[in-house]
This record gives sequence, C-alpha cells and structure tokens, in this order.
Amino acid sequence: MKIFIKSNFVLPGLEDLEDKEGLEINRSEITLREFLEKLSNMSPRRIEYVEPGAQELDPYDWEVEINGLPYLDYEAGLEHLVKDGDRVTIRIVALGGG
Repeated sequence: MKIFIKSNFVLPGLEDLEDKEGLEINRSEITLREFLEKLSNMSPRRIEYVEPGAQELDPYDWEVEINGLPYLDYEAGLEHLVKDGDRVTIRIVALGGG
C-alpha cells in the first residue's frame, strides 16, 4: 500500500527516495504508531516521533494529521489504521522565542 506524506521539514531517510511524496509499505494494515516508528527507523539520526509507551504524541514537538484531521480526532488515536492512499501530515512545532 502507499501512504502519502506531507511535512514542514525534510523527513530524514526519505530525501533519497525516488517518490518523495509517498512511501510504499509491504503490509495490508499499519497503525499510525507503527507508521511513525517505520519513518523513525528510516532516519539515519533516529527521530523519536512517538516516545516508547506513550499514548499520544508530545504536542510541543509534533502535530500529525491523517487526511487533514488531527490524529486525536480518530477514536483510536495512534492505533488508528492508516489505509492505502491516506495522507499523513507531520509538522514539527516551531517554538518562538526572543
């Protein structure tokens, strides 16, 4: 299945892929948690999107949507099954300062 990815930063590990908009996954089902862990494992500098044992993403680090809806709008949250053709948007939260 193919999951489309949108982000406000270059996702480490994906910059060398031929198709930069989507990731082919050799599974028929994958949860959002598993998908984010797969992306993390592809990164040469392991990015922790989901901290081990966490039930939610750290809102001060990441905003994640599935097909334009915040992942927490889905009843299963991180355990929501991402389907073929879904678009996962990952944004790093930029903190302002002065």
